[in-house]
Amino acid sequence: MVLIDGTVLMGYPLDIHVITAGWTYNDGNLHRAIDWRTKPDTTRPVYAMEDGTVKTVQYWDGKTKTGMQSYGNMVLLRHKNYTYGGKNLTLETRYAHLSRIIVKLGDTVKEGQIIGYAGMTGHVSGAHLHTEVLLGGSRSNPLSWLDADWTVANAEVGKHLGAYKSVVRPASGTADGLFHITATVSTGDYARLYALAQEMGLPENGYWTVRSDKE
Repeated sequence: MVLIDGTVLMGYPLDIHVITAGWTYNDGNLHRAIDWRTKPDTTRPVYAMEDGTVKTVQYWDGKTKTGMQSYGNMVLLRHKNYTYGGKNLTLETRYAHLSRIIVKLGDTVKEGQIIGYAGMTGHVSGAHLHTEVLLGGSRSNPLSWLDADWTVANAEVGKHLGAYKSVVRPASGTADGLFHITATVSTGDYARLYALAQEMGLPENGYWTVRSDKE
C-alpha cells in the first residue's frame, strides 16, 4: 500500500507476526532479514507483502544448503520503484524456505495474495519464514516497511532487531490514509468550504471535492 506521502506500508507475510530472528542473529552475526514464526502450523500460507510481479522462482534440490540454494524454495517479487534520497530505486521482497510455491515466473500478484506456504527447505534448523526487503539491490530492514503490529519470540530476539522506523498505519476507515469527501454546497459557501479543507490540510488531487450546486 502506498500512502499519500509516498511511503510504502507493506502487509505482513503471515497471519501471525512473531519475530524469531532479527536483523542480526542472537549471536551477533549479521542476518539482514527478518524470520517469522510459523508454528503451530508449520506450513502456513505466505502472502505477498506488496503488489508486484514474480521475478524469481527457485526450487530447492533437496540437498544443497549453500549459495542461493540455502534459501530452499524461494520467491522474489518485484514491486514499483521507490524514490529514496532523490533516487528512483528498485524495490523487491524475498520469501525463503517455503514448503510449496503456487505462483509462476512473471505472474502479477496483489498484496495479501497467497504465493506459497512456509516450510523448512534449504539451510534451516526448523520451520520458519525468512523475509528480505531489497531497495536498489541492497537489503533494507523489513521492519521499516511494516507497522508495529508484531511481537518477538523472546527478549533476546528483541535486542537484535537493528535500526528501523515503523510505518504508521492509517486510521480505520481510511485504508489508503486519505480522506474521501464530496460536498455540494450553495454558491455562497463554496469558497469558504474550499478554504476550510485547505486549512485542515486535506489533500486535494481528487481525494476531496467541493462542488457548487450551480455547476
